Amino acid sequence: MSPRTPFACALLAATALALPAHAVNIVATASAASGQPTTIDVSLPMQNGDFLIGANPAAGAGHVTGDGVDETTTWAFDFSAHPQYAAFVAEGGLAEARLTLQLNTPFFINGVAPITDISFPADAQGNAVFPGWQIPSFLTGTPGQFSRGEITTSLVAQVGMPQAQLFNWLTSHNGLFPMVYGDDAIVVGARLELVSAPVPEPGSALLALAGLAGLAGLQRRRVQS
Repeated sequence: MSPRTPFACALLAATALALPAHAVNIVATASAASGQPTTIDVSLPMQNGDFLIGANPAAGAGHVTGDGVDETTTWAFDFSAHPQYAAFVAEGGLAEARLTLQLNTPFFINGVAPITDISFPADAQGNAVFPGWQIPSFLTGTPGQFSRGEITTSLVAQVGMPQAQLFNWLTSHNGLFPMVYGDDAIVVGARLELVSAPVPEPGSALLALAGLAGLAGLQRRRVQS
């Protein structure tokens, strides 16, 4: 065996460590036809682009459907036609899920939009099947005037939803990811990114390169001796 063979093997191993971890990312989006639709009777539901705003007859007098107040909105992220969906499923699991919501609301108290609940995912009737996530107040504006904003969260790292349950929810619905939102804003847009494998830590490649440098130095000393 050549005396350089062990070094060559170590070099290949270190180089492999420097490669980023394999991951399959898939993204689905949903969008509204209008961020401020024409309101209708509170007893009627409204289809607003990809979003269905449910009727809320129990809200009583003075309420309408489509103003973003005391409303429940349902939709489904559709990953089934994504070119990488089959590859994502083949990975056999989910490491991360990042949800982005674009909201529009006229409902402000002292200039700040109140905390709003979101329950996700949801069954076909719009009932939450997992614990709801409470969105912090991130919108400011004038009561009665619409103001729009965006928020992103990690459903795994920040919300604490189990990866296995999210993955099973996706595959059991054949690539659809049913969702529900409630209650004091119009959902203008939504985005869900699913990651099949952990993203490597930023320092991992640097550590591997440092190992390569050390191996190279060791080889030079062997040649000089």
